[in-house]
Amino acid sequence: MKIASIEARPGQRAFGMLKTGETHGRFPVQIPLHIVEGANPGPVLLVQAGVSGLEIEPSQVLPKIVGEIDPATLSGTLLLVPLLNISGFEFEQENAVWDDKNLNALGRGRSDGTVSEQMIHAYYQQVVALADALIDIRTGAQWGYYRYAGVYRTGDVDTSKALAVALGLPQVLVGQPQDDSIAYEAAGDGKAVVSAWIGGGPGLRDYRDDDMARIRRAVLNALKHLGMLAGELEVEGDTVSILDGHTFIKPTGERGFTFIDKAKRGRQLERGEQLGYVRHPYTGDVIETITAPRPGIMLHAGASWPLVPEDVTLAILGDLVEEVPTGS
Repeated sequence: MKIASIEARPGQRAFGMLKTGETHGRFPVQIPLHIVEGANPGPVLLVQAGVSGLEIEPSQVLPKIVGEIDPATLSGTLLLVPLLNISGFEFEQENAVWDDKNLNALGRGRSDGTVSEQMIHAYYQQVVALADALIDIRTGAQWGYYRYAGVYRTGDVDTSKALAVALGLPQVLVGQPQDDSIAYEAAGDGKAVVSAWIGGGPGLRDYRDDDMARIRRAVLNALKHLGMLAGELEVEGDTVSILDGHTFIKPTGERGFTFIDKAKRGRQLERGEQLGYVRHPYTGDVIETITAPRPGIMLHAGASWPLVPEDVTLAILGDLVEEVPTGS
């Protein structure tokens, strides 16, 4: 596999910075890229993370996974981008610094667009287009905590759902909202695509080691599911719940300290049942009660961080479609 100047021959690893363009000041715009080329032929799996500059914890474990995999035992090719939005990371912000663009809202980019649009266009053409499957690792950044696998309702949904189940997370959401992300574009192209939401929010401190282990398991399980690596899947529980998502609860505009009841994650809730509340930062009064607008199981997800932005998902509700035994 050779992408620009980064080349790995069968049975080798390679790492380099993929140049996708230049800033207005002529500084290079680059993406860190690992290639693990298996000794035997097989599919191409792309694992990407850090499309938001604030979703940084996956980058702490993904390079270690590259070092853990022996290319001699691998069939196919693993492409891994531990932190795509390096400018946002450098300046501790969600969007790219060069043009203040959200990289998850640029689709497959534009060759004649802004710096970020050109970057995404080059990345999509040179990297994403090569992949048979894509794992897009997301987190709740500093606001929300998540632990589920999301599947879009576009492209080859069944293949994507099977890959999502294999990751070993407790819940699979069928009905990841349509957006303008790289992942959604790849799903529309017929690739097996899963958004693996792992960590963020209080998990940055409370569940860090557990979430690092979940990211590791998800990548290795994907490789095993695709026949690229031998071995049994590593899972947390006896079943994976597949949910048909129907309700995405976001802040209504009441500002204050926002809390979601983490004890209700994974539980069947009734219409009107309390999910959380917003507390006034100065008086301590509860100024809003957050309730379920209709019955459903609350996904293992949600924001529980004070002063969340308006577009953060506080909770997701869905109907149980199937409980899949993890041994199947």
